[in-house]
Amino acid sequence: MIPIITAVAGVLSALSSIVTLENAPKAGSSDSAQPNATDAPAPAFSDALKSALDRVDSAISTANDKAKAFASGDQGVSLSDVMISLEQANLAFQAAAAVRDKVTAAYTNIMNMPV
Repeated sequence: MIPIITAVAGVLSALSSIVTLENAPKAGSSDSAQPNATDAPAPAFSDALKSALDRVDSAISTANDKAKAFASGDQGVSLSDVMISLEQANLAFQAAAAVRDKVTAAYTNIMNMPV
C-alpha cells in the first residue's frame, strides 16, 4: 500500500473513533434524544473518505496493470491508454494528498482549541 494512503488511513481511524465516541449514548440521557430507527442514517465522513481512498487505490492499480501489460508487449494496450491511466492515477493521488493535508490541518486546529 502506498505510504500516503497508510497515513490517511491512520487519520481515518482516528476520525472513526471520534465519531464512535460522539455517537455513544451518554449516561443519564433519555431515549427520546436518540433518532428514530426509521430515519435513514446520514453517511459518515469516514465512510466517504474510505470510499474515495478505495477509488484512488483502484486508479493506481489499474494504471500499474496497464503499464505492466504495455511493457510486456501486450498488443491490446496502447501507449495512449497507459499514459491516460497514469495521469488519472497521478491526479487522484494529488487530490488525496490535498485532502489529507486539509484533514490533518483541521484535526490540528480542533485539538489546539482551548476548552
